[in-house]
Amino acid sequence: MIKREKQGNDYVDVEVPNPSAIGNGLVALEVAQAVRMSVTAVMQNADVIEGKLRWSAKFVIAAINASGRFHPLRFDIANKGPIKATYKEKGQWNRDQRRYDMIEKEVEVENLVCVAWTLPRSVPMPGNVHTLAQAKNAQLPVVESAPVSMKMAVEEGWYAKPGSKWQTEMKHLMLQYRAGSFFGNIHAPDIVMGMGHTTEEAVDTIDVTQQADGTYAVDVDSLRRANMSPAAQRAEQAEQTSAPTAATTAGTEQTNPAAEVHQQGTEHGTTTAPDDQSATPAQTVSKSGPLPESEIAARLNAASNSDELSAAIALIDDVPDPDAENRLTTLATTLRMKFERAGRRARGATPSVE
Repeated sequence: MIKREKQGNDYVDVEVPNPSAIGNGLVALEVAQAVRMSVTAVMQNADVIEGKLRWSAKFVIAAINASGRFHPLRFDIANKGPIKATYKEKGQWNRDQRRYDMIEKEVEVENLVCVAWTLPRSVPMPGNVHTLAQAKNAQLPVVESAPVSMKMAVEEGWYAKPGSKWQTEMKHLMLQYRAGSFFGNIHAPDIVMGMGHTTEEAVDTIDVTQQADGTYAVDVDSLRRANMSPAAQRAEQAEQTSAPTAATTAGTEQTNPAAEVHQQGTEHGTTTAPDDQSATPAQTVSKSGPLPESEIAARLNAASNSDELSAAIALIDDVPDPDAENRLTTLATTLRMKFERAGRRARGATPSVE
């Protein structure tokens, strides 16, 4: 790693070994598995500091907005006027006390205060509410972060760091980033840490389709398999895998009962998978190399259930471009959250059986 050190009156770049590199890589691998993201996406949106992985503010805000639990975050910035704030700066090395002398300094800044706020998704956001004060006056159930101020930035040492953006016109952006991080740490830590779904929710989730009359329908076989024990599911899958299949041709009777469940799928150019799920193009077309980013994105957007989405997500691993892989992973995460939200809403309604 490259470290900037002071030699005399100048700063120079010195290459030093990083003994924490392997440990940091293991942390990134474990977190990537926990939050169901690619390792590349995790490494591009997080930093490992003293063995702890810390997400970037952009990732925290994006995760909150994509979760569906809240309306998109809003930021309220108020100017409280000029104030004087003090901070401590490292001075010369004190040989007697064997530590650096800390010099107290004072600076005058405009005390800007930023609060990240929003409403729960279950509460409609009124069109005439644009500020935090308006939301509170309307007695809405506001969810807000701890306030972040320039006074806090000075006292916490953020302001005095070399190259600090808090001293430039980017301080407004820095205030919003920090307020968004505070909001996530307090009100949505499970979303940020990838623990928003329990094992029971993952097991109980089934794919449903909204009908024209507003009700939800689910395939009978899907309900039957959802109530089967894991051992019974494995036995059924093994039986279907070993059962001989016959190609469907014009004028030839279908001999595989498992393929009759979704016969309509073959009429639209798709085949039927062994577990009675409609196969996606990724399952039926043997690819000789990685597909282009545009085609994988199209398959992700065209997925109508979790199985089709998972099949399309599997294609991302072969993408050679890290930037393209990151974009596709972000898209896949957003679509998976959409299906999971639909499943949770459907469990609150009585499904109709076709």
